[in-house]
Amino acid sequence: MAEKKRDWSQFRLRIFINVPVSKVFDAWTNDNIVSRWFTVKTIIEPKRNGRIYYEWLAGDKMDDKIISISKNKSFTFPFGNKSERVTVKFKKDGKGCICELLQYNMKTTPVEKWNMHRGCLQGWTFFMTNLKSYLEFGIDLRGWDKKKSYKQDYINS
Repeated sequence: MAEKKRDWSQFRLRIFINVPVSKVFDAWTNDNIVSRWFTVKTIIEPKRNGRIYYEWLAGDKMDDKIISISKNKSFTFPFGNKSERVTVKFKKDGKGCICELLQYNMKTTPVEKWNMHRGCLQGWTFFMTNLKSYLEFGIDLRGWDKKKSYKQDYINS
């Protein structure tokens, strides 16, 4: 069997969260909730071209415009400084929600494969798990020590 060639320009992650779609959508688009599982400070104007501002524990910031948003269906925003994008989709599954994240338009140089693909895949895996933990159990798994953040290769910040 031929080995499937990896597309380094994108990756996709899915997680089942046992809460209604509307709660998962709000956790991505309501700035008061986003800061409980993802960032230390968030400003979101949940509309096309609305402001999206993220600030993380280690001090990194992102300030941009929402690309598209469809209530309880999808949310697309820039992520990275080289035209990378993230689309999050929400799909009802029984009493819960399948949350799917696609990060794409990623550069494919050897350095970018490591920095963006590996780094973001690792980071999103943690944060989507943290989103599930927060929404289902009210537990935020993040660490709050700036000396033990993603800048020092810890996954919990």
